[in-house]
Amino acid sequence: MNLRPNFNSITTRLILLGIAILISGALGRVFILTDYLRKDVSELTSAQLLTIADYVAQDINRDIVQRREFLARAAEKIPPVLLHNPKQLQAWLGEHQDMNPLFSLGLFVLDPTGIVLAAYPALPERTGKSYADRDYFQQAMKGNPAIGCAVNGRASNVPVLPMAMPLRDATGKVLAVLVGITALHSSNFMEALYTTRIGSTGGLLLISPRDNLFVGASDASLVLKPTPMEGINKLHDKAMKGFRGAGVTINARNIEELAAFSSVPDSGWFVVARLPTREAFASVTRLRDYIIKSAMIMLPLFILFMVFAMRRVLRPLMNAALHANQMTLGEIPLEPLPLVRNDEVGHLTLAFNRLLSKLLASRTELEHLAQHDTLTGLPNRQLLADRMKQAFARAKRNQWQVAVLFLDLDGFKPINDGLGHEAGDAALCEVAKRLGAVMRCEDTLARVGGDEFVILLSDLSQNARVAAELVANKCLEVFQQSFVIRDQTCQLGTSVGIAIGDGECAPEKLLIAADQAMYQAKNAGRGQFCLADECNICASGDKKSSCRIG
Repeated sequence: MNLRPNFNSITTRLILLGIAILISGALGRVFILTDYLRKDVSELTSAQLLTIADYVAQDINRDIVQRREFLARAAEKIPPVLLHNPKQLQAWLGEHQDMNPLFSLGLFVLDPTGIVLAAYPALPERTGKSYADRDYFQQAMKGNPAIGCAVNGRASNVPVLPMAMPLRDATGKVLAVLVGITALHSSNFMEALYTTRIGSTGGLLLISPRDNLFVGASDASLVLKPTPMEGINKLHDKAMKGFRGAGVTINARNIEELAAFSSVPDSGWFVVARLPTREAFASVTRLRDYIIKSAMIMLPLFILFMVFAMRRVLRPLMNAALHANQMTLGEIPLEPLPLVRNDEVGHLTLAFNRLLSKLLASRTELEHLAQHDTLTGLPNRQLLADRMKQAFARAKRNQWQVAVLFLDLDGFKPINDGLGHEAGDAALCEVAKRLGAVMRCEDTLARVGGDEFVILLSDLSQNARVAAELVANKCLEVFQQSFVIRDQTCQLGTSVGIAIGDGECAPEKLLIAADQAMYQAKNAGRGQFCLADECNICASGDKKSSCRIG
């Protein structure tokens, strides 16, 4: 069995179409299913990330509130007199720090100029140092509790978060500032931010929009780093402007990830819980790969099944096509195709047989319509070309001559425009009738244009010119009698161009020469004929003509 595909075969095309449908359907299902699962997993994972972000944000907010309330209580209890006794103030700070060690790196008090009055624990790095440039000090001196910008501590050299509370006298005047310093990564502060893990590579971020800073992060390399510039991460840009929720974004490292945002209300910060989509959608990716691999395994089996099944099912159609092709090539006569099965192929065979019968019945009519002018019934340009070819072949074989008369009507346009196209058609039919009456039966009268006719005089002897001029005069004579069109008397004329050649001439050149001679006749006054010079028709193509009034 020949298994080599024939791409011109409908069987092969149907097999390829079936394979294409199978592959496109499988791929379509894979992509649709993948997209559906991605959306479903994305919604589920986003909800989980948002829950985690809310939990961590609440935990951080609770830590912030605890420390702010501790500072507020401590600020109320510090006796103003201790501001003038640094040692007693230091002891007072140590007592309260030991009782409730919320600030892992201790407490200290700043005077109105920002100089450290007392600190616990007492560190040489803090003694006498000025913190006047710190934002939290400046804010506290205005009478407001403040959460400073997370920085590397001057004394501890680790990432810290300072919080400040103003110390007031009885009149409300700010006498000093109480500051608590907490290491960002400490056991009793933001513990959830560092202990909560999301998947293998996901994590948490704590961001301060005011400072454009990563306050904390599961990834230690991001701590105290500036946030991405606007335009790099569009979802982050929305979050910086107040968006809270979840979505898919491309982070600054060009990694697609799911991210959920939740506010830490008492600090103005927000928490980001994030997970790379390649990890979130890992199960979807594995399912997609499994479906694709399964389809690739099944595809060869399907192709083999399709090849044998389709060839068996469509064999009658192939045989019918072969039979019809043999009839087309003339190898067998036109006859109805054999009916093999009463199915779709059988119905197609019956329809073909009915069509074939109808075509055979109308062949003669179709051939006539293809080669004749539908208005006058005269041969058209196609049939004229065929007869000229035959005439020139006989002329070459028998040393005869051929004459072509090209006629163009004079005065036809006023009739066609003035009386209408139906009147023009009637005039053309009358012209054809009159011209046909003056010709031999072996000659050809053809209509080749709107009001253009050609007469082919074949099998002429050496007196071809005399015969052509005789026919031309007869043609001119038939126009001397008026035409009655729609009860109106009309006058028509014609201009005739004559070209004579032998079997060595090309039919097209002879027809062109007659056409140009006709225009010579029109230019000479119409109602006459012009004869093209035979010597120049076949030689150089430079036609000369002589005109005579018929």
